[in-house]
Amino acid sequence: MRMHRLVSLLILSLTPIIGLTQVYSWKDASGKIHYGDRPPAERQADSRKLAAPPPADEAARKAAAEGQLAGREQQQKSQESAKKAQEDQAEAKQREEGCLQAKSNLAAIESGQIRFSIDAKGERVAMDGTVRDAELSRARQNVDSWCKPPAKPVAK
Repeated sequence: MRMHRLVSLLILSLTPIIGLTQVYSWKDASGKIHYGDRPPAERQADSRKLAAPPPADEAARKAAAEGQLAGREQQQKSQESAKKAQEDQAEAKQREEGCLQAKSNLAAIESGQIRFSIDAKGERVAMDGTVRDAELSRARQNVDSWCKPPAKPVAK
């Protein structure tokens, strides 16, 4: 904090105050022109006040503002595309995991092993006949829905 104050004080002391700055010019004995912020002690010097810098051109200010706006818009688009890519990547990972699970379930049903389900009374019931066929059909539909690539949205 102390260093920050010291640097700020140094910058302020070196920065001329516009409108209060005077420049003195004089010629020495050899005819060389000198400039300084203090008049020479031994001779008369011409004094001039420095003019304030001209105001910025309106067109330049407008162009700078438009450039900043374009930069912000580009940054926003970049952030949106990065977010979309991240969401797409998360969705692809979820689809891959769902596909693996659906294929595993289908393989287990197709293996011919006896599978059980729990009925309303909480008892194990062997899946056979129409129940097994219904589960096999549902497992195939799950594989189709999880493992095929998602439909691309139609651009307008």
